[in-house]
Amino acid sequence: MILGIWAGKLTQLLLRLLKRRGTSLPGLVALKVAPHLLRTLGKQLESCILVTGTNGKTTTVSLLREILRHDPEHIWISNAEGANMTQGITACFLQACNVFGRLKAKHAVLEVDEATMPQVVPYLPVTHVVITNVFRDQLDRYGEVDGTIQKLIQALQDASVHLIANGDDPLVHYVAMQTNCRTSYYAMEAHSRILKQHQQIRDGAFCLYCGHELEYEYFHYGQMGLYRCPHCDFAAPVPMFRGMPQQEGLEIRTDEQEFLLRTHIRGLYNKYNVLAAASAALLQEIGAEGIQKGISAYQPMQGRMQIFTGTPLRILNLIKNPTGCNSVLQTIDEDPGRKTVCVAINDYDADGRDVSWLWDSDFETYAPGLQAKRFICSGTRAGDMAVRLKYAGIDPALITVEPNLKSAHDLAIQDTNLPAYFMTTYTALFPMQQIIEEGLKHDEKTPHRALIS
Repeated sequence: MILGIWAGKLTQLLLRLLKRRGTSLPGLVALKVAPHLLRTLGKQLESCILVTGTNGKTTTVSLLREILRHDPEHIWISNAEGANMTQGITACFLQACNVFGRLKAKHAVLEVDEATMPQVVPYLPVTHVVITNVFRDQLDRYGEVDGTIQKLIQALQDASVHLIANGDDPLVHYVAMQTNCRTSYYAMEAHSRILKQHQQIRDGAFCLYCGHELEYEYFHYGQMGLYRCPHCDFAAPVPMFRGMPQQEGLEIRTDEQEFLLRTHIRGLYNKYNVLAAASAALLQEIGAEGIQKGISAYQPMQGRMQIFTGTPLRILNLIKNPTGCNSVLQTIDEDPGRKTVCVAINDYDADGRDVSWLWDSDFETYAPGLQAKRFICSGTRAGDMAVRLKYAGIDPALITVEPNLKSAHDLAIQDTNLPAYFMTTYTALFPMQQIIEEGLKHDEKTPHRALIS
């Protein structure tokens, strides 16, 4: 084990000296030398909270970490940078242990990739698991949602685990019912932006018990809403924790209490993340005041409606699957003014080679109403993105194809009076963030930057 720790820590040191990220590489190296390292380190923990699901893992873990950080009696290990597979989780343990393998904390809150859950859960003293949602994601890696559901069920057979599950999602509800775990559900109450009809492609449109199409009283987004099967008794569960979106944040309601969490993060999908984190915190017996402190301290993670203040304002978003893309488009749509939109689509391994998900994303509903002065398509699949926008009804005269990310960024900020929204896949996210930050530094040195005509 010691050799594995030293190999991993040496890799971390080299990456720091080279100013490289490589959040998973130290764990990969350490596991090559000591294959059972995660299990050995995990034995030192007393408790562990896992967050899994298709979308919202990173934000929910970050919110929960900020909330738990205000408990001075406990130090929590966390994979803050979102490296959520076995090697990434091992790397986060390497950072938290000394050269002899002794952990500096007894508790962990970790984001775990859905497909990785069966490989990680047996090695950690898992007490709680938060399941955010289950959507179709990276078909060439995960396959259809049936495969994801089976992996989650396989991982969650330990009856001592307490599930905190999104009751609005029939797929998550089904997963919870297939386990032996005690489950506490959270759900969003009906609010002013619910949809009575929903034309988007839905995962989980049919009852997984009897195959009949689910009936909905209303939708929030995706397949999430108040549902029931007309043929069997499968229906949305009664939630323990309820959320009511408010303009200034999210109201949390239980049978015992109600309180408002003030938050600056945008989008209904992010309010779901706040609700998930608050539900997990309440089960840790953290009160409203402690939760609010954590929510207030939270800063949006990379590419999660990440705002860069400058001229113009730049907002960076990760997109990687249809529902996530729709949620980002819906949030951008809530900005009533004109804007510039830059969509950078790569198709490297980490992005998923298959970009057919672009055609399952609902650009038809949202893109024409965004009031975008210009759409800039970038990345290795810039041309595919441009074709997608054209078939969604966007005037081709408004679409510019610029595969180079730096050039695309410069085009997007050309009009300094309009906010620039950037939507990127995984491998374009960090490069675009660097480009934005370097651009802002340049602006500080030359505050009267001339417009590019």
